[in-house]
Amino acid sequence: MWRWLDMARESHLWINGLWDRINEEIYKQNKTKAQVAQRCRFDRKTLYGEYNLSLPYFVRLCAELGVSADYLLFGKK
Repeated sequence: MWRWLDMARESHLWINGLWDRINEEIYKQNKTKAQVAQRCRFDRKTLYGEYNLSLPYFVRLCAELGVSADYLLFGKK
């Protein structure tokens, strides 16, 4: 019944370390997830890491944190 939800959470659909780098960057900048989400115009639950980010949200997040997409996706500065 909820097979689609299980498929969405399969490990091959996740980018290794993405949420770790996002959380680390938020922490390094002394911001809260609520502050970042508000400035990016999405709900803070979006930053809990339960689901993949949509591309528009990801772009806003990169801009708000002042980091490149390469860094968040692959750890390359």
